[in-house]
Amino acid sequence: MKKKYIILVIIILIILLFPKREIYEDGGTRTYTALTYKVIVWKQIEGKTGTEIHFFPNNFHHLDYYDN
Repeated sequence: MKKKYIILVIIILIILLFPKREIYEDGGTRTYTALTYKVIVWKQIEGKTGTEIHFFPNNFHHLDYYDN
């Protein structure tokens, strides 16, 4: 019974922490989005550069929301 709980916890952690990667055609901006966070690595041709980290619940916005 204890093994089932450990396996369940590991699966939940993987779902919460494993990011989905996207690359945008604005110069190479990359986003890594999981259920609990979003990391944006800005690399626009004539714009923003740098890295931003957004935690739950502010990690569900579209990239245009952060591009201010």
